[in-house]
Amino acid sequence: MIHQQLSGSYAASEVRWQDDALCNGLPLEVCVPDKEDPDGLEDMRSYCNPCPVRGTCLRYALTYGLRGYWGGTDTAERRRLKAKKDRAKCPVCTSSRVVDMEGSDDALCLACGLSWLRESAAQPRTRTNVRAIA
Repeated sequence: MIHQQLSGSYAASEVRWQDDALCNGLPLEVCVPDKEDPDGLEDMRSYCNPCPVRGTCLRYALTYGLRGYWGGTDTAERRRLKAKKDRAKCPVCTSSRVVDMEGSDDALCLACGLSWLRESAAQPRTRTNVRAIA
C-alpha cells in the first residue's frame, strides 16, 4: 500500500517496516483519504490495532507530519499529540518537543528521533554553573 507510493520519496531503510504492516496492499485512498472521518478511522483501526508495526507507523507519521490514518490515529489526533504541553525534555538533546506514544509507555523526541520507555528515561538535566578559575 503506502510502501509503493512513498518509496521514491524516502530512503528504503525508512519504509521497510511497511512490508510487515497489516494494511500493506490496501489502496492508498483508504489509508490517506481526501477527507478523513470517524468511520474511515474506525475501519483502519481494524488493521492498525493488531498490527505488529503500529508504533513504528505512528512514529513515522509524527516524524514526517503525514496526513491520513497512521498507527491507529488520524491527522487531528496526531496534531494534538504534537501540541506543546508541559513535558519532560529529551534525555539526549534536551528538546521539549517530546510526545507520549498513545497506547504505550514510550516517548518520542521529535527533534532528534530518539524514543525511550518513559519510566526509565532520565529526568530533565539541570545545568550547573561552573566558575572559571583564574
